[in-house]
Amino acid sequence: MWMTSRFPALWLLPTLLLVATFTLFPIGHALWTSLHQVMLLFPEQEWVGLANYRAVVTGEYFGVALKNSLLFTLWAAPLVVVIGTATGLFLHRRFPGAAILRSIVLLPWVLPGAISAVLWTWVFHPSWGVINTLLRKLGLIDRSIPWLSDPELAFVSVVTAHIWTQLPFTIVLVMAALSTLNREVLEAAEIDGASAGQRFAHIVLPHIKAILVVLLIYNALTAFTTYDIVYAMTGGGPGTATTLLSFQIWKESFSMYDFGAGASVAFIVVAISALLIIAITKAMPSDLFTDS
Repeated sequence: MWMTSRFPALWLLPTLLLVATFTLFPIGHALWTSLHQVMLLFPEQEWVGLANYRAVVTGEYFGVALKNSLLFTLWAAPLVVVIGTATGLFLHRRFPGAAILRSIVLLPWVLPGAISAVLWTWVFHPSWGVINTLLRKLGLIDRSIPWLSDPELAFVSVVTAHIWTQLPFTIVLVMAALSTLNREVLEAAEIDGASAGQRFAHIVLPHIKAILVVLLIYNALTAFTTYDIVYAMTGGGPGTATTLLSFQIWKESFSMYDFGAGASVAFIVVAISALLIIAITKAMPSDLFTDS
């Protein structure tokens, strides 16, 4: 007791040991792997330094995967925040059936990514998918749209599925932020003649702007590192149309059995993710997290 009262940080020691065991050690081992030639067919683990990184960066698919990952993030993250904010504003209102609708909106949150991907594969399947079937019955198309076999449409389909899976978390946090907003201020602004757009721009948005930035960063990282949706829906295809860096990690490690190269791609993803965080936070106003 004397030691813990004199050095209260000792109370954190068990937690720190768990963090070190299950977080720092795997990261350190992955870094070690990225600097060695670790292949399933060759038991020798030879030190190669940065050779794995050079081989990955100059490889045939890295540039395509990086471009796809950045485009995926550029489209998915802002759309999740915008659509989630709009939905949160709507569900925050009082109307009959609001509680039921809020529960339904949370459904994608409880589904594993692989199951969500299967559901969206059913939606976009070119032969018997929900969208093509509905469009045929409405007489809007006379032949199936190749949602998952056309490169551009496959990319759009995967982005759509990813957005659907990430919306609930954004909606919940936006509604939580809105719940702390003083309704009397909004009512006073409405009485003074402020329009809905003016109330949102000058009262609601300043109140929730901090959480929106957090959500933007979170969704940028989630989009940049997503894997399960892409793997289950398209397997990175057609061709390399939906091959992301996260999928490249799997391909190098478990298809080519080159774990050193896979670990190198993983650390490149970590570095780019850190740059994304810095870029987003630097682009925000300096008074973002101050009281409005």
